[in-house]
Amino acid sequence: MELTEWMTTQEAADLLGVTTTRVRQMIAEKQINAQKMGGKYRGQWQINTNDLKKLVHKKGVTKTMRVKNLMTSSPITALIDTNYNEALRLMKKNNINHLPIVDNKGKPIGIVTTGGMLRATPSPVTTLNVYEIATLLDNVTMGDIMVSPVLAVDENCSISTAANFMLNNKIDSLLITHEDNLVGIITAADIFRAFVDITGGSQSGTRIEAKIPNEKGHLAPFIQALSNAGSFIVSLSISNESSEYGYIDVKERGGDEAEIRKELDKLGWVEIVNFRKSDSYQLLSFGKERK
Repeated sequence: MELTEWMTTQEAADLLGVTTTRVRQMIAEKQINAQKMGGKYRGQWQINTNDLKKLVHKKGVTKTMRVKNLMTSSPITALIDTNYNEALRLMKKNNINHLPIVDNKGKPIGIVTTGGMLRATPSPVTTLNVYEIATLLDNVTMGDIMVSPVLAVDENCSISTAANFMLNNKIDSLLITHEDNLVGIITAADIFRAFVDITGGSQSGTRIEAKIPNEKGHLAPFIQALSNAGSFIVSLSISNESSEYGYIDVKERGGDEAEIRKELDKLGWVEIVNFRKSDSYQLLSFGKERK
């Protein structure tokens, strides 16, 4: 084949909207055709471009990890001169905790949250009656209580990058834009849902945690060993504990525990740390329910 008919694992990951780890997993599972490169690129993979194009068009193969696939599109907004009571009705009616504030051209200029709305109300020990409070809040506008400037990312930003922005800036939402126009919003709850989805938390199966040497060339045979044992991999993540070793956390289903242990033992360098059904953990509850 001509060189132009092949691409790198990073190019494949960008095309599919997944991580390079997932691409290598797909190679090991023989979902895509690839060949190892030599010379200064030794240890890397070249992937058949035609195989990738076919995968892109298969339903369910890709679920791009970009904010545009996770965001709430066309979010409810308010103007800077919207008063408190009107904004509160908007938030309650639409069951939202974040209200983007836009100018007359629809450009985002701030955001109001339920926490900000609560802080704008009089103290619970106020001597004002309910009618006086309502009148007072009628004179409070979104311009008085909104957070500005408001942070936003482009719709093609990755979910992991968006989550990192939110963590570093200590915020629980980001506005999503396309060519500086507001097209959506993503919240911490959306990030949690994505994490559960990516890690297979909502799916049944067996969770395997294994310690492996932190060296090149160990991931593919590890995945192949699970495949040999009849496992279907639901999710996979890797963490490097040190320069000498790391941990692989895999959720699988369909494999027999004895066969999995047998196949992994054949590799000679895998130490199984944890092996348990994902539904073996129970949700605990403390305290008494108030009546």
